Amino acid sequence: MVFHVANILFFGAIIYGLYLYIPLFSAVYKYKFSKSEMVVEKNDERPESTEYVVQIPKILAYSKVVENVSPFDQAEYYRVLKNNVIAQAKGSQSPGSGLGSSTYLFAHSTNDGVAMVRNNAVFYLLGELQNEDMVFVNYHGKELKYKVIDKKVVKADDLDYLTYSDPEKEVLILQTCWPIGTDWNRLLILAELIP
Repeated sequence: MVFHVANILFFGAIIYGLYLYIPLFSAVYKYKFSKSEMVVEKNDERPESTEYVVQIPKILAYSKVVENVSPFDQAEYYRVLKNNVIAQAKGSQSPGSGLGSSTYLFAHSTNDGVAMVRNNAVFYLLGELQNEDMVFVNYHGKELKYKVIDKKVVKADDLDYLTYSDPEKEVLILQTCWPIGTDWNRLLILAELIP
């Protein structure tokens, strides 16, 4: 009897683990094995939209952005991120604000336990980005192109980048938890606006 119960629990755990990580497996599969990468070099090749969206062709990421989300209010950002979207940190500037401004976008929070792992997979593959990779932002009809200039891993309590500024650049900061499936550190991708 104990043997059968143990087998049921063992296989149940495997099935539940697969269920939780299917979005991650799917993202990795598409990234590694897909022959058709999103090609978006010209504005006319992207769909017309007045929404606020981010598109990262290299990792096949495309998502809406919800503005003015407090990165300090756990209940607020859980409510937003569970919808598989990206949040813009309250207090960061809007894309296209000019030199010295920075826009801070975040997704993939795992503090809420295993459910968040399944429900917010937009930035799972941010770690694959390298310098010179492109990030496209449609900010309510304004088309903006950013080029990745840096990648950093910082401690979870390092909040300096929420107020980051470079007087000579407009910067887009993309943040996710790191390593994937944990909340130990934060992976930050810094990208510069290309005029």
